[in-house]
Amino acid sequence: MYLDADGEEIFGPDYQPQSAPEKGLPLYIGRPNAGISPPENLLLLPQESLRQNSQVWSLPTEDSQRQFPGDVPILRDVRKGFQTWQMPRLTPNRRLPAPPSDPDAVMKVHYVYVGQGAGAIVELPCGVAVVDLGGEYGGGDGSVDGGALFVDYLKGFMQQHPGYDNKIDVVYLSHPHSDHINGARQLRESGLRVEKVVDNGQTSDKGPVGRQTAFRSWATDNDLAHRYTAVELARQVTATGATNAAIDPFSCATVTAFWGGVNERLSFKPYSTPNNHSVVVRFDFGQASFLFMGDLQDTAAKDMLEQFDENTEVFDVDVLQLAHHGADNGINDDLLKVVSPRIAVVSMGDKTSMGTSSARGYGHPRLESLTVLQDDPVTVTDMRSSPHSYWGYSHSNVDPSSYTVRRAIYGTGWEGTIVVTASQSGQYTVETGQSH
Repeated sequence: MYLDADGEEIFGPDYQPQSAPEKGLPLYIGRPNAGISPPENLLLLPQESLRQNSQVWSLPTEDSQRQFPGDVPILRDVRKGFQTWQMPRLTPNRRLPAPPSDPDAVMKVHYVYVGQGAGAIVELPCGVAVVDLGGEYGGGDGSVDGGALFVDYLKGFMQQHPGYDNKIDVVYLSHPHSDHINGARQLRESGLRVEKVVDNGQTSDKGPVGRQTAFRSWATDNDLAHRYTAVELARQVTATGATNAAIDPFSCATVTAFWGGVNERLSFKPYSTPNNHSVVVRFDFGQASFLFMGDLQDTAAKDMLEQFDENTEVFDVDVLQLAHHGADNGINDDLLKVVSPRIAVVSMGDKTSMGTSSARGYGHPRLESLTVLQDDPVTVTDMRSSPHSYWGYSHSNVDPSSYTVRRAIYGTGWEGTIVVTASQSGQYTVETGQSH
């Protein structure tokens, strides 16, 4: 109903998301393999029980005064509510990754080519996750149907891996934009099963938010209390992220969510775009780590860093899916310094598609973004085996310009589907141009 200057869907007077009336499973304290780790005896407490106005306070008391333990980092907005109390000084206590249970086990992430958009399959020894459902929403204007591309790839993947029994353990929908949920209909018709759903909680009966709401109800068979989680900033307390049985249903990996629905800020212009309500998800597999940013733009990335200012190291990972398809507003220098990725992946369309929702139409990836990733000071630390000449855009709706990529930066619009394989010891290999 409403579009911004770049032609992307935004919220407006007659299109406003509501918070999910059914939040699903409670959020628990995340413990990724980076940053400050909370003590073990707090991990079984729902985050809501740690709020100042909680009906059931679950922290130890001292002289009848409620106080957070000294080794738990707190989100900035939550900390403000405790200004009249003595806040303990934090002592970093980074947890070392657990030793690999199977040195030969590997994790694979398939960044599927879906035209202009994003969709990924996370292949683990103990299950399968999907992060977004792609992609370019084609229709007779020269664009492609990214949703169909993604679900076709997913069905082929399941055929090649019968051990997964056509079951997806969890689908993470980063945010309700068509280029991230365009495969929802095809997935519903695919015959594949979805066990759990995680999204940003935004609810409506209109537009892409309506499609997100409908998918959540279908995939969980309306059993939201046991098979769904709304990841909203207002539900989080600790600056270690959030987890539960929907966010992390896996025995062989650790999954943590950090951002999500921020409906309390809809009156601020940067939050009129669904991009800035993206669920940010981290996977840890032994010493290997992956971060999915959705389409989080620089303004919201700055806000996220400020919220996590006691524990920004929690975003330090090896493999980064760049936010917003390589757009210049998907780059935040401070966040990139914290992430310090070895490998960066850009999910975007190719230069042959000419539709309004194509890479050319949006100008993705931007040359400016590519330059930030590989020029001094170095952001992406690993190198390609040899330089490759690809392309990028100076702005939207112009001809692409040649760009030489030296570092480990990969793009689905350049090379097709990209598969990153990780061992539990933190070794990586990258394959490009994969069909399944």
